[in-house]
Amino acid sequence: MGELEDAIARAVISAYNALPAKSKPKPRPDATEWVPLSGVVLETGEGEAVCAALGTGMKCLPHSKIPLAKGLVLHDCHAEVEFIMRFVALWCVIAIRAFNCFIIEECFKLASDSTYTSQFVHRRSAEDITEDSPQPFTIRSDVKVHFYSSEAPCGDGSMELTMSAQSDATPWALPTSTPTPPSTTASTPATSTLLRGRGYFSSLGTIRTKPGRADSPPTLSKSCSDKLSLRQCTSLLLTPAALLVSPHHAYASTVVLPETEYSATSVQRAFSASGRMAPLVGRRWRGGYEFRPFAVRTTGVVFGCSKRAAERATPGRAVGSNVTAVWVRGVGGETLIGGVLQGRKQWAGVAGASRVCKARVWKAVSVVAGVLGERALVGAVAAETYEGVKRGARMVERGRVKEETREVLGGWERNGSGEFGMME
Repeated sequence: MGELEDAIARAVISAYNALPAKSKPKPRPDATEWVPLSGVVLETGEGEAVCAALGTGMKCLPHSKIPLAKGLVLHDCHAEVEFIMRFVALWCVIAIRAFNCFIIEECFKLASDSTYTSQFVHRRSAEDITEDSPQPFTIRSDVKVHFYSSEAPCGDGSMELTMSAQSDATPWALPTSTPTPPSTTASTPATSTLLRGRGYFSSLGTIRTKPGRADSPPTLSKSCSDKLSLRQCTSLLLTPAALLVSPHHAYASTVVLPETEYSATSVQRAFSASGRMAPLVGRRWRGGYEFRPFAVRTTGVVFGCSKRAAERATPGRAVGSNVTAVWVRGVGGETLIGGVLQGRKQWAGVAGASRVCKARVWKAVSVVAGVLGERALVGAVAAETYEGVKRGARMVERGRVKEETREVLGGWERNGSGEFGMME
């Protein structure tokens, strides 16, 4: 805990507090709603902590519904809350997606206005662009990227906290047809059997899926811990943004958690160079990718809509909110329900699509590519399908980074995007 960690937390919470009431938990006479919050903070060369993006929410599409999304419904919008189809979500993912929207918007401004100067992103010179690193933009070298979360990352990075919070620590049993996974250590690859949130407390260092509830529709959506572990190798850039922006300076250097949401044992095992990521120490790939572990720090700054605050307000009656908030610096905020804009039907198509959904992020990158007019970049973005973009020639090394990291984590089954084309 220190001044920087507190400044990071305050920057995200301050941006959240400025959102309209519709983007926040609703007042209730019988309970207190709570919501998890994450944000990405950029530390400038002058030491200023600026919140670039944030996300809240707890919902994620069941695997069976993903083909219906067509890239327009958020798959990952976590806490286990029951409503409609009992989704769960990853607020960490929302914040990362929102951060990519911020970076893409900065690239658009730089591409379309020669007089614009960004505090965080700059256009690379011809001398800096190589065959291995062809992206026209990069985050400035004097900018540090930090990540804040009001809750411990679900999955392996919080298993000790999960166990200690149970009145009955007996793990939920998996179906009898599911083979019992072997125990794992930092030096042993994790089992290929996907575990739900509370399955097998004795099996640590392994991938876990959301939701944790045994009676919820299954998903292949990985826990926050697993996704953050992968980001230590791929950077915080999404696939489309990685066509525009070099990964060199796009790695999180710090993850900040509340003191009460920190377990040194869990964090060391899930994220550190001496935990399950140990086989990747010193690993570098082409194109600026490498294993770059972040430091996990704590803060005493309190988020007023956290689960702990709700439990203090109405003991035993803390209820997760079904509202997802998205905010992008310089662009604005959105309120989502069920992965789409509030007030829209879930399968309403483009009309209900959030700016952070896959289809709209892809479209935003294509707009920047068009403004730049670089044929190779335009061609890389203009694949027939989203999966085509991911399999493109400029994504080969990024794909290799993902595969090698997933092999180390063990048992990573792809959730899939469902095939969809470029939105009009």
